[in-house]
Amino acid sequence: MGDRPWSGLTLPGGGATVRRLMDPGQPSPHAGATNGHANGTHRSRAERRAAAQRAECAATAALTILGQKWVMRIVRELGQQTQRFCELQDALGGANSATLSQRLKLLEDEGLVDRRLVSETPPWVEYSLTDKGSDLRRAITGIDRWADRWASQQ
Repeated sequence: MGDRPWSGLTLPGGGATVRRLMDPGQPSPHAGATNGHANGTHRSRAERRAAAQRAECAATAALTILGQKWVMRIVRELGQQTQRFCELQDALGGANSATLSQRLKLLEDEGLVDRRLVSETPPWVEYSLTDKGSDLRRAITGIDRWADRWASQQ
């Protein structure tokens, strides 16, 4: 079997490649392709993320974001009042600066959080919920009530 060529067969919608045995002398349908792409290009992380999100239902996509560490707590805190980065970090009680920055950027990119530059010197940025973020805050309140009711029965 060692002298027979192998080629990859890319399944539609997948990143996985299934290996199959080819007849010697038959050209591979993906000759020269890399990473399963016929044109030899690689998709960026953002492109892969966008494609994956399109394939999911809306609730699953929302829960993927909400399930990340600190996200629900950030939305709860900003639902109470507009806060500066350091105020928010203190209110969360232990969020790493880099992680908090990443989560705030994610929430801003998703249209849930508004970042407003108050002054450049000294640097002063305030974060608040958008209308979309406020709607999410109300949904989280419902989830909190549900969890309080049912977690006590376990």
